[in-house]
Amino acid sequence: MIRRLERYFLTGIIVLLPITVVIYLGVWIWNTSDVFFLALLRLLGVEVPAWLTPLLPALGLISTAALILLVGMLAGHWLGRQLLAGLEHLVNLVPLVRDVYNAVKQISASFFTRPEVHFSRAALVEYPRRGSYALCFVVQKVEDRLPPLPPGHTVVVVPTSPLPASGFVIVVPEEDLIPLDIKVEDALRFVVSAGFLLPGNHTNGRTTARTVVE
Repeated sequence: MIRRLERYFLTGIIVLLPITVVIYLGVWIWNTSDVFFLALLRLLGVEVPAWLTPLLPALGLISTAALILLVGMLAGHWLGRQLLAGLEHLVNLVPLVRDVYNAVKQISASFFTRPEVHFSRAALVEYPRRGSYALCFVVQKVEDRLPPLPPGHTVVVVPTSPLPASGFVIVVPEEDLIPLDIKVEDALRFVVSAGFLLPGNHTNGRTTARTVVE
């Protein structure tokens, strides 16, 4: 009974955590965006009329979104990239700050960017020792492009959890790969959830995920 309650509690955390984070970020942006808007108006020397006060949160939200778009546009050009590179260099000089910055940057890149390389399928490979298996994503066949390896080898990426954007590349014989009858998206979900969301049975052509509660 206690074991089942622990599983229910853990499942509740898995379900509520992303929802709580999204709500918290939304409330935080709503409550603080008007401060940014007021600071911008004061910097420009503009006085805020009384009738405009109730609209400050909405105007702050719009101005914050405009600032994010502006930063995105600058980052897409050479000058913006140089400025960001200089800023990152300064941040990396501070030991604790650089660790937090790089961790948040890696998480953001994992969830908000679309990778250029698309994995063909998910599989299992016997790694790091005999009898244990690691989930991997098949990249491409080696053919004869990595001498002296003979044909019949495949390049795979073994992702790290919970950030699948990082990992390591290994080259294995094709016959050592165990194909998985799941979608790449389901395999990524499995990695991001640290193994808690297991791909379930196929129902009507769709794959459902089982949580830790069984």
